[in-house]
Amino acid sequence: MEKKSNNLLKLHIGCGKNALDGFINLDNNVFILFKNIPFIAEILRFLKFVPKWFPEFIEIVKEKNIRYCNASKKIPFNNSSVDFIYTCHMLEHLDNEETKVFFEECYRVLKPNCTLRVAVPNFQLLIDNYIIDKNADSFIRNSHLVGEKPKNLLKKIQYILQGHGWHHQMFNENSIKSLRGYKFSSVNILKAGKTNVKFDLSIDLNERSHESIYFELIK
Repeated sequence: MEKKSNNLLKLHIGCGKNALDGFINLDNNVFILFKNIPFIAEILRFLKFVPKWFPEFIEIVKEKNIRYCNASKKIPFNNSSVDFIYTCHMLEHLDNEETKVFFEECYRVLKPNCTLRVAVPNFQLLIDNYIIDKNADSFIRNSHLVGEKPKNLLKKIQYILQGHGWHHQMFNENSIKSLRGYKFSSVNILKAGKTNVKFDLSIDLNERSHESIYFELIK
C-alpha cells in the first residue's frame, strides 16, 4: 500500500520554471532574489531588450513560492529532515567538486532509507546517434558542452549573474554506477516511468525520456 505523501517533506532541486505541486521548489537562478521588488515583472516586461522569459520566470517564482538555493554549496534544511529529493537535468551543470558537495548535502538532509531521484542527459544516446549520422556539429550542439559566447551587453551581464548553461559532465550507466562511492546504501538505474519509491510522487516519471537516464539513491 502506498503511503500518503501530503505530510512528507519533498524537495525539487533545480526546478527552473517547472515548479511541482506538493514540493518545496528550489533553484539557484539569482533572479529569484528579485521577486519581492514591487512591480518587478511589469518593469522587466516594459524593458523591450529584456528576454521574455525573465518576467515570466519571476511571476512563476512568486506564484509557486520558488526559493533560492545553491545546492552545490548547501541545502538549507536540517539533518535527516527530508523525505524525498528530485532533480531533473541539473546535475550535469555541476563540476566534480560541486557534485561531491551536492550528494553530501542530499545525504545529510535525507531521512534514513529515503530517496534521491535524479534524471540526467544520457550521453550514450548522443554517442549512438553520432555513430549513425557522423554529424559532429549536431553532436556538439546536443551535448551542450559548449555554447554561444555572450556578445551583447545584456548577455554579458546575464553571464556574470547566472553563469552559462553548458554541461560540465556527462553520464551513462557506467558513470552512474561509480556514484556508489558516496555514502548512499544503493544506487539503482531505472527505466523511464519506473521508481522504487512507495508513495505517490506527483512527478512525471517519464520527464524528458527521449534524452534521459534515471537513477535513485537510497540513504
